[in-house]
Amino acid sequence: MKILVLASRFPYPIEKGDKLRLYHQIRELSHAHEIILFALSDIRVSPDDFAEMERYCSRIYLFPLKKTGTAWRVLRAWLRGLPLQVGYFRQPALKSRLQEIIARENPDHVYCQLIRMAGYLEGLDAPPATLDYMDAFSLGTLRRAEKASRLLSPFLRMEARRVASWEKKVFSWFRHHTIISGQDRQVLEVESRDRIHIVPNGVDTNYFHPRPEGTQGYDLVFVGNMGYHPNIVAARFLVRAVMPLVWEVAPGVRLLIAGARPSAEVRSLAGERVSVPGWMADIRDAYAAGKVFVAPLFSGSGQQNKILEALAMGLPCITTPLVNNAIGAHPEREVLLADSAAGFASQILRLMHDTELAHALGAGGREMVCKNFSWQRSAGQLAALWQASATPSS
Repeated sequence: MKILVLASRFPYPIEKGDKLRLYHQIRELSHAHEIILFALSDIRVSPDDFAEMERYCSRIYLFPLKKTGTAWRVLRAWLRGLPLQVGYFRQPALKSRLQEIIARENPDHVYCQLIRMAGYLEGLDAPPATLDYMDAFSLGTLRRAEKASRLLSPFLRMEARRVASWEKKVFSWFRHHTIISGQDRQVLEVESRDRIHIVPNGVDTNYFHPRPEGTQGYDLVFVGNMGYHPNIVAARFLVRAVMPLVWEVAPGVRLLIAGARPSAEVRSLAGERVSVPGWMADIRDAYAAGKVFVAPLFSGSGQQNKILEALAMGLPCITTPLVNNAIGAHPEREVLLADSAAGFASQILRLMHDTELAHALGAGGREMVCKNFSWQRSAGQLAALWQASATPSS
């Protein structure tokens, strides 16, 4: 099949969850299908990054998002009652370009990642299409509103309502719909949730694999896009609320917080026992530097790739029930859970003193990921869905 992929960001380099999902899906699908990429980008795409995607795409149509028009696009969307994220990526002139590309390429199917790109297909003469909701963004925005300041909370609640309305509106424009997890599917206010196929993320377990013991320079590690609000909140909670309880008992415990685009608040958390290096060329080095992975995430949505990658590297992991609901790991066998500062501190100290438990969790977690999460399976689910719908019924 020839697949036209619509993306709001160029899928490479991989430093965000949406880019990670799309990059690996494109890579796997390209083994058996022709991929045409239509991508926007609000940052410069280097020749090397462009060349990486050319390995998997027969043609790439790249359109820079003009910074000069950002404020006007967002304001116009707001005045029209649209979500801000839709406004940010909305460039009306590109809609006619997309129609030309569809006419020229004649794809068998269109794969649209995220609701923010759905508007580009509205009213077009296009082949059957699939929308990847990926996460329930309305839920993520609402959770952020619940923890925001009095001034910001009403604004975020309004944005959450607009996102929910847009999630519902665009549903009918697509033949197929996908999402990462069942818990996200359950909160979408759409015509029929049962029509949304759950397509989890995967992990390259050959790439993310355990490294020899004895090389860790830190006791704890937290990895993620540190410009993403739920990660910022998690890092602050970890350093300000959890670690003081840990240090009361074990003052020598050291923490590494690694990941792209650390905000000013995250950078301010650095200290004698907390390191914030920012972007690392090989994120595996960050995982391998710690003995225990800690992810106190109480907001956001979807499936946390950082947990899957840490588990694949054989790290014992401590996270929240919210995160584990999307993964399905067995508590006490494959992961440890906590939902408060005292709970996280207790689980951390438990692993610091019980190396046998730490080893068992690391082995169990990796086995679970190897068994249940692969990019081949994720891409295979998409291909099977499209091919079934393309086959004439007998």
